[in-house]
Amino acid sequence: MTWAVAKGTHDGHPLLIRFRKFPLDFSRVSFPVRLNLFWQMTDIDENGLPSDSEFERLEVFEDRLVEAVEHDSQSLLTVVLTCNGEKEFVFQSTDSAIFLSRLTNMPQEKERYPVSIHSNMDPEWEYFDGVTSMERGSATEDNLA
Repeated sequence: MTWAVAKGTHDGHPLLIRFRKFPLDFSRVSFPVRLNLFWQMTDIDENGLPSDSEFERLEVFEDRLVEAVEHDSQSLLTVVLTCNGEKEFVFQSTDSAIFLSRLTNMPQEKERYPVSIHSNMDPEWEYFDGVTSMERGSATEDNLA
């Protein structure tokens, strides 16, 4: 699957959106649970975007997270939003308990990752559609996966 990238602003801050482009025949109904992971950045630039060191930490976290939960398509990273000192990873999942178990068991650094998690039933993928339909006009395709 490919990814698209969009840029915009939110409350006067730069907003970066990366979202997955799913085939038209993709079965969303298999992934009814939405999990939003929010990473609170500790090292940001003047625009609220990650510094180089924060970006490296985020990259390691995302790689580990995707490896832990996507390897058998139990969950899928669908959207990543970055704005004002926060990065949000949005997953659609088959089961929140399995996702959380895999998150708990993935490799960690010495310090805990600065994340909070929210889980919601979203079988229609309303959050995904809301984010991507709003930003499609300014999105550019990129193979970032």
